[in-house]
Amino acid sequence: MSRGRSPDPTRVVHVIGSLDRGGAETVSLDLCRAVPPEEVEQIFLTLAGREGRLADEFRAAGAKVRQCPLAPARSFAPRLLRCLRTLRPDVVVSHVSLASAVVLLVALVARVPVRVARIWSENDGRPDGVAQRVRRAFLRHLLRHTATDVVGVTAAALRLAAPPAGDARYRVLHNCVSPDRVTGWDRRSARSRWELPPDAPVLLHIGRAAPVKNRPFLVEVHRAVRRVWPETRLLVVGPGGTDDLTSAHPRLRDDPYVRLAGETEEIASALAAADVLLLPSRWEGLPGVVLEALAVGVPVVATDLPCLRELAGYVPGLHLLPLSAGADRWADAARRQAGTTTEQRGRIRQALRASPFLLDHAVAQWRVLWSRRRGEPPRAGQSPPVHDHRQLGEPVPIGTPERERALD
Repeated sequence: MSRGRSPDPTRVVHVIGSLDRGGAETVSLDLCRAVPPEEVEQIFLTLAGREGRLADEFRAAGAKVRQCPLAPARSFAPRLLRCLRTLRPDVVVSHVSLASAVVLLVALVARVPVRVARIWSENDGRPDGVAQRVRRAFLRHLLRHTATDVVGVTAAALRLAAPPAGDARYRVLHNCVSPDRVTGWDRRSARSRWELPPDAPVLLHIGRAAPVKNRPFLVEVHRAVRRVWPETRLLVVGPGGTDDLTSAHPRLRDDPYVRLAGETEEIASALAAADVLLLPSRWEGLPGVVLEALAVGVPVVATDLPCLRELAGYVPGLHLLPLSAGADRWADAARRQAGTTTEQRGRIRQALRASPFLLDHAVAQWRVLWSRRRGEPPRAGQSPPVHDHRQLGEPVPIGTPERERALD
């Protein structure tokens, strides 16, 4: 071989901000655990100037972790080029939104044959001024000339990249969940673990402290629920501290009905303790926590976002509301969903496990994409590299004015 080594394993370099706990990182870790390093050697280059809290877990799964800090920005491209020429990957997967265009330009100069932009969110989180619109337009144009593949976790996320009509490089490759990772706890043990009463209704939120997650709204919803169900608890799990909550609600730490749990690896126990998951985000990609909740039959009340409308077409258990509906209507929805029967929860679990959002499905698609490192055709028996709605069935339309998905 011209590269001086065996074509196996495929070497994949992921370019990512950091390996802290989040949706993209959790899914990437699941993929590392599912695909042995003898088949695919995965290397994660972090840009944030640190590896992240999950770095050791990635290493334990067989991946390698290196740093290529973005700062100083002027020398980033030459440093990344040197890194890629040293590593000589078959595939580069960039996880940094539209800025992936710059990463993949460097990968093109380094002659990496497969260059993938992974789009995780329907919004880049930047203000919508003139300068940012020009920046987006430039990066979208550059992406068309540098990427061999642009894959969004949903069609809504993919639209951020402004796919040209008929360009087959732009496709949906759904986010995924490993159900085994979020099972194993019974309700009573989970309630005991989180010091929650065995019979009180429990509202759960899992998400980091960030403006996009809109966590202060959770407290308003909880208080509205307690006006009808006074014993209701709110359990908030996620990294980043609690300043976003306590600055908006200064007495929150003294509220005995609120449990601020912080960052934890015990997502399964939190889900087992919950009656309903609340997700009042301002925007998302395809939130892994929603997939995790549905995988164990926990119903969800969430913001009416395009990505979640797509998911609601496949799986019951999602009740979508605009944030403008206000805390009282969110509280009404939370109480209804908290009353989901055991039979209904079973239907939610079964639907998720029969959907295209399972880890096994995503692994098969990534294997096909990675196998193209030298123009190799897919191996026999492998599924197509993207989700095709014609094969799996078009999403069921959401019928109500607020696109609320009924449990039945």
